[in-house]
Amino acid sequence: MLSRLAESYYWIGRYVERAEATSRLLAEHYHLTVEDRSVSDDEAAAVVLDALSLPYDVVSTPTELVRALLGDTTNPSTVIGAVSSARENARSVRDAISGDVFEALNGAHLTLTRGLMTTASPAASMYRVLERLMVVNGAVEWTMPRDEGHAFLSLGRALERIDMTARLLDVRHDLGWPETGPVATLRSAAAYSPFLRTGETPSGERVREFLVLDPTFPRSMLQSARSAETACRTVQQFGGDDDDLLREVGLMRARLEFASGTHNAHVVDQLAAEAQESAIAAGSAVAEAYFRQAGTIVWSH
Repeated sequence: MLSRLAESYYWIGRYVERAEATSRLLAEHYHLTVEDRSVSDDEAAAVVLDALSLPYDVVSTPTELVRALLGDTTNPSTVIGAVSSARENARSVRDAISGDVFEALNGAHLTLTRGLMTTASPAASMYRVLERLMVVNGAVEWTMPRDEGHAFLSLGRALERIDMTARLLDVRHDLGWPETGPVATLRSAAAYSPFLRTGETPSGERVREFLVLDPTFPRSMLQSARSAETACRTVQQFGGDDDDLLREVGLMRARLEFASGTHNAHVVDQLAAEAQESAIAAGSAVAEAYFRQAGTIVWSH
């Protein structure tokens, strides 16, 4: 596969996951700040924007937070920017990607850019965006062949999911809103119903442990690391030979897997931080191994 195609597939996976995670976080955090006034608006906005590495010096109300996280097409760290970037990457591989995937991405883009802010409830609008993004993920799984393109897309999605879960945990809803914060964190990761099946009461420590180390929830860091390792091995089956990438992802998966079942809050937080660092290192490794420009070929006579 051409490096240009591989890179576009990889970033489609990352941007779609980033848009979905940010949309969920925005919807739930907006509900939390409006319904629970125990934390000031400017502080509530700052903890989210700081976790997402976005500037927060001019954001002080829930409405301004919605605008900041929705963003625009120039900032891929925002919802609109991430969806637009995924769409542009899909356009660059239009002849290779499934038509259903492109149409679903285009629909999500249009939903975001055509009067979203005129609706009465920003949180309800984000759920509409989430529905569109779930259609995108469904089209990916139902229509894409399990080739190198799907492997690179899955790798990007898994690494981004680890990073975004770590950022969600950095918000620390459980500290700012002890009563309702743990549930908001679960909902922000689409984990509320799966967590309830454990029979445990949502608490800050137990929620963090669940999102980092649960062996069955597909969006936990452990399961995301497993997905990333599977994608790396699939790429190798098609001719990839980067051992540094597989080593980084494999070590991350092993650290999480062999720590599964621990109930030490400090260890869980350390594992989350290490997994985020490993995901960043793996992102650099995949770019170095597969997306490098070979330079211009000079022909001689």
